[in-house]
Amino acid sequence: MERQTDVQIGRDTLKTIGRHIIPFAFILYFFNYMDRVNIGFAALQMNVDLGISSVQFGQLASVFFISYLVCQIPSNMMIQKLGARRWIGFILIAWGGVTTLLFFAQSFEHLLAARLLLGVFEAGFFPGMIYYLACWFPAKERARVTALFMMAIAVSSVVAAPMSGWIIQHANFFDHAGWRWLFAIEGIPTVLLGVLTFYVLYDRPQDAPWLTDKQKSWLVAELNTETQGQPAGNSMTFWQIIRNPILWRLSFVYMFVQAASQASNYWLPGQVKGFAPGLTDTHVGLIMAVPFLCAMFAMPLWGAHSDKQGERKFHAALPMLLAGAAFLVIATADSMSIRMFGMVLFGVGILSYYGPFWAIPSMLLSPAGLAISIAVINSCSSLGGFFANLGLGYVAKSYGSYGVFVVEAILCVISSVLLITMRIPRVKAKEVKAVTA
Repeated sequence: MERQTDVQIGRDTLKTIGRHIIPFAFILYFFNYMDRVNIGFAALQMNVDLGISSVQFGQLASVFFISYLVCQIPSNMMIQKLGARRWIGFILIAWGGVTTLLFFAQSFEHLLAARLLLGVFEAGFFPGMIYYLACWFPAKERARVTALFMMAIAVSSVVAAPMSGWIIQHANFFDHAGWRWLFAIEGIPTVLLGVLTFYVLYDRPQDAPWLTDKQKSWLVAELNTETQGQPAGNSMTFWQIIRNPILWRLSFVYMFVQAASQASNYWLPGQVKGFAPGLTDTHVGLIMAVPFLCAMFAMPLWGAHSDKQGERKFHAALPMLLAGAAFLVIATADSMSIRMFGMVLFGVGILSYYGPFWAIPSMLLSPAGLAISIAVINSCSSLGGFFANLGLGYVAKSYGSYGVFVVEAILCVISSVLLITMRIPRVKAKEVKAVTA
């Protein structure tokens, strides 16, 4: 009878923290992703207005990842020192302000400086939120929870893609081009959300007023059980953390697939506009929404299936392979319908791996250095994004969009092979059922 009570408390606790954390985290990531990639839509007009070449656009897309890379680890150190509420609130206000100021950009140099600053302030958000979720949800729940959190990418694309296309084409208020209003309209809400973060997030389960004492005790005990026998507190040095070969293997897996994913954010709108003659910017936005609409359904289902099976490796690797195949279909197909099928495969594949993949680091790496380890993994994705976008500017110049998408397909295959050849244990099925059945 006592076991049944514990199970019920666990279910109630997870439902409660899910209601209070996931929706707000989702909204924050929605605007994070939208503010990061809106330059790809702005480029439909901005490149002509400011005389930006394909090589310069590649530099704009890639320079973000320089500061993003450099600031990842220091930023995650700050989240441990200051707490999520203060640090995430601050960086939201900062990057929302930079995005809004892009309204006034008059040259390539202005855009370059803004993209560098955007990388500085956004660096701590994603790894900080992954670390934050790991502090609240047991390992057996993390694939589903992470998938729900990262579904914001799909929803952001579904909502923001047609909206961005419409703004660019129609929002020419006060004789300012639509691409300028795009940055202002999508930047200001982020600043307001940053202020709200100070009142919504709590750093630890013990601080949450919406958990009962029994729920707090259950959750703290559950999280502590997972870390038994591993270094605790701040007992690991930075050099001990980064000497772990498993950390670097995961970093390279994420680096290659994210290089393909992040590059697609900047190059895909232009590719879509060439799908058929006469497509307008609004049409491009609507077409770009299709793959992410499909991903909205695939991501939580795939993450929940990973939790149910207690399996992470193949649940992360198979979507990577699917994304690689999608890039080849988009690059080589002549038919509009086949290209659209490729877009659907792209959306499902490039997003469904997130939940299972981000459940892996907390399984294989010490909790004492988890925040820094997550930052290292995400930093390598930034490194991949920098070199991919920089290089693809030259690939596009020499081989066109065909070459860009072939390179992206190769990157996805490399990631899947690296992951499949790793030894990753399953989560015990009875642990999953004890809380979610």
